[in-house]
Amino acid sequence: MVPRRDLPARLLHRRELSPTVYAVTFRLEGPFHRPAAGQFVMLGAPGLGRPFWRRAFSPAAYRRGELELMIRQVGSGTAYWRNAPAGTPATLLGPLGNGFGIAAGGGRIAAVAGGIGLPPLLMALEEAARHGREADLFQGAATAGELLEPERCREMARGTDGEFVATTDDGSAGEAGFVTDALERRLARRSYGLVLACGPLPMLRALARICRERGIEGRFAMEERMACGVGVCLGCVVPRAGGGHARVCADGPVFGAHDLDWEAMA
Repeated sequence: MVPRRDLPARLLHRRELSPTVYAVTFRLEGPFHRPAAGQFVMLGAPGLGRPFWRRAFSPAAYRRGELELMIRQVGSGTAYWRNAPAGTPATLLGPLGNGFGIAAGGGRIAAVAGGIGLPPLLMALEEAARHGREADLFQGAATAGELLEPERCREMARGTDGEFVATTDDGSAGEAGFVTDALERRLARRSYGLVLACGPLPMLRALARICRERGIEGRFAMEERMACGVGVCLGCVVPRAGGGHARVCADGPVFGAHDLDWEAMA
């Protein structure tokens, strides 16, 4: 069981990844359970002086007490760590939620990332390599400038004997078009036992259709705003297939491709 308390941490360093996305690495100052691919943490900034909620992020890497997160700047809260100096204190609650559950066997993996959905899939490829599973990594972005760490993606896919496929909406890098189209082109000549994904809702909706039509198991990490991260505030509920609702933070964030009513989500 994860203790429901914040763990102190300090900002080690920051890297710019695109005009809108940056990576931050924190040094954890206490015992921390290694997160499974797909889990998340709640990041807080103590003493900020404003009523910012903690933000939910899926780790991109964890090494010897150092945790890497990728943050897309959309407002003053997500801009905070882009300007904070090294040594700035932070708090981390987690790891929280469930994970992708990658184990040995089960066929080749297709890991599909859209937008800021790359971090949990980087962790997934690391787990796939430990279990001896081949995995292809697909990353979709609007333009070449928004592709995140393509060389790192290529190396991690290669570490599983897999392929890295980049797509851009405008064709400025990689294959032109949507990342789901690139997956379907591979499916014409290659079989997958599992599709993992994290990204915007339209992408997940399309992937759910692909999994349903082709009989492939899918496990998708949902991106939802979370105020508490532990299932209390009910701010991240999504409709289940067949009725009822699920809390993304407490019942997920990873759901099976057929668990949710994708068409009912806005």
